[in-house]
Amino acid sequence: MRKRFGLLGAVLLIANISMSQSLNEFVEQGFEKNDIVRRLPSIDSLIQVAKENSPRLKYFDADAKYWEGRVKVTGRSWLNSIYLDASYGYGVFDNLNNEQIAGDPLASQVLFTLEQSRYNMGVSMKMPLHAIFNRGIEVKTAKAEVERAKYEKEFAIRELEMLVTQRFHEVVRAHRMLLVSSSIVESYKLQALNADKNFTNGIIDITEYTRLQQMLNESLKALEFQKSEYEMALSTLEGIVGIKIEI
Repeated sequence: MRKRFGLLGAVLLIANISMSQSLNEFVEQGFEKNDIVRRLPSIDSLIQVAKENSPRLKYFDADAKYWEGRVKVTGRSWLNSIYLDASYGYGVFDNLNNEQIAGDPLASQVLFTLEQSRYNMGVSMKMPLHAIFNRGIEVKTAKAEVERAKYEKEFAIRELEMLVTQRFHEVVRAHRMLLVSSSIVESYKLQALNADKNFTNGIIDITEYTRLQQMLNESLKALEFQKSEYEMALSTLEGIVGIKIEI
């Protein structure tokens, strides 16, 4: 009896070693054949697309354009203080004659009347004191807002580059963990098939059989979890770059 169990232990040990080697080889082959890095767009291209589609960067662009416009408006604000007046009249008006216009003291002082049209036009300027003293400050403030919007955009670009890179590697890591989980499930499926035969032939008892079945169930649960992790990582990357990534 002892020899029988000793032989059985040796067989199981050899089988486990062989299965472990096969599992490692299977995983390595899976990494080589299914390396997602080869199928994903490059990080640089994803970053470029993310910049083009980023609502945050578009906001900073619009903000900078707004303040650039404020600089121009503030610089021309003095034009608001210039007024152009014009008037038009038609009727009978009293007029000076030529001698009166020349200042001849002997000229008659009687005005002559004439039916005519008259036009008047003039330019005036009235500027409040606060506009004079605050105009320079307002222009500088608007220019500072333009610079701030540009710096905020540069900072946002760096954050976006780091985020895309991070999410890219999370997708790669989640996919590789998915391959590992798939390999483990396949391994436990083989063990479960052997366990069915060995339990039927009385080689293993119900406790060992149940343990192997439980390990298979746990590996299936882990596989489903890794599927969710991979899909979530890929969905997050797609949300950041703003496009659907076909793999």
